[in-house]
Amino acid sequence: MKLFTKIFLQVACIIFVLSSIIFFYTSYRWKNQSIQDINSYEESKFQNNLLQFENKLRLWENQPVSLDNSIQKELMVYAFRQVFRDTAALYQEGKELYNGTSYEFEIQDICKLLKNQENENSMDEQLYGGTPLTAKINGKTLLLFYSATNYDRTDTKYQIVTYKDITEVQKRNQLLFWRAGGLTLFLLLFTALLLFLSLRKIMRPLAGLSEAAICVANGNYERKVPVEGNTELAQVGKSFNLMTDKVKEQIEELSSVNQAQRQLLGSLAHELKTPMTAIIGYADTLLTMRLSPARQEKALSYIGNECHRLSRLSVKMLELTGLYETGEARFSPEEIQAASFLENVRQLVAYRLKEKNISLEIICQPPELMKIFDPDLMTSVVTNFIDNAVKASEEDSRIVITATKEKLVVQDFGKGIPKEDLGKVTEAFYMVDKSRSRAKGSVGLGLSLCEKIVEIHGFQLEITSKVGEGTIVSVLW
Repeated sequence: MKLFTKIFLQVACIIFVLSSIIFFYTSYRWKNQSIQDINSYEESKFQNNLLQFENKLRLWENQPVSLDNSIQKELMVYAFRQVFRDTAALYQEGKELYNGTSYEFEIQDICKLLKNQENENSMDEQLYGGTPLTAKINGKTLLLFYSATNYDRTDTKYQIVTYKDITEVQKRNQLLFWRAGGLTLFLLLFTALLLFLSLRKIMRPLAGLSEAAICVANGNYERKVPVEGNTELAQVGKSFNLMTDKVKEQIEELSSVNQAQRQLLGSLAHELKTPMTAIIGYADTLLTMRLSPARQEKALSYIGNECHRLSRLSVKMLELTGLYETGEARFSPEEIQAASFLENVRQLVAYRLKEKNISLEIICQPPELMKIFDPDLMTSVVTNFIDNAVKASEEDSRIVITATKEKLVVQDFGKGIPKEDLGKVTEAFYMVDKSRSRAKGSVGLGLSLCEKIVEIHGFQLEITSKVGEGTIVSVLW
């Protein structure tokens, strides 16, 4: 993940830089402090020895007895050895008088180095005790202290050089530097590991969010982002899950609307077919046959009734769309005589039955049976049943409609419905014989629409069938 890598590298670099600065500054200060402590102690010791040495020289200078140069030198060396012992060297005019150390010092070189190091005026005849000089002699690191003074009795310049071996101190400082460096490196690596694990744990929700986004983009709206705690990332995860739920609802709603529109168009086309067939049939009869005025009036009456039914049916189909969207539909139930209702249906499908010379038998028990339903919608239901029965029947066959107090039954003796298709015939757009149904202009909405109409009446639809024997469609009212 690019964000993970970027954050990790930036934080690691910041920690590394800060740790390096702290480490090198601390090491530098520690090293300098240790040298300064030694320098302060040795310088104080050197100044005390110089003061003792000068006091001894003043005692001899104040004596009235005059001493020759050789005795003076011996006395000076004697006094020098008493004070400095074997830790310093004494020089006269740059020539060595006494050197109790195991090192050889070049006075001229030391003076030049001290002048350069101090960046001061040239040394005069007075006591000099400036910044010590660090020098490498015989493989050892020495801290050198230098002083020049005059012996008043002879006006002779004397130089004193003493030292402190700091080789071991520098070795210890170097060892401490490497140990501290190793420890710092270990802590840096350990911190980097902790940072890596922490960032990976923190960024894991983002990785899950990315995977979930890809799943949602591919249409899997069930994918959810795990939400843990109450952090900002957890809030983002909750918002993402809420978004996917809303997107899923919107898509389902759009799909439902689309399905309702398809069913509306299919239902309109399907339900307009039967009355249009009747209208065309009666119109053809009027145009091609010479009828008596009574029969002409009857044909025109059927045409008028069907036109009015078409108008009402179109309105009811629009209302029926709400059945698919909201589960509700408005209808106008009336108390209807079953026998009269079925005779009207017979007249509507008469021309459809003539296409195959199929007879329609109507049985109503009792003959005066009355039922409450919406006549337009129930007409669509029964004509759908008859239309399906005609499609499934052979020529010169028969269809029987039976109406009782318990149910309305439409029975044909056609080819029947296979057992595996029987439970699916009421699904929208489902057709048992798809090739023949498409060729005849069917869209598979008949029984689906009938089932909805039956349900809004509070009735039940029941279908039984045997292949080769026929089908029985019952409305349990």
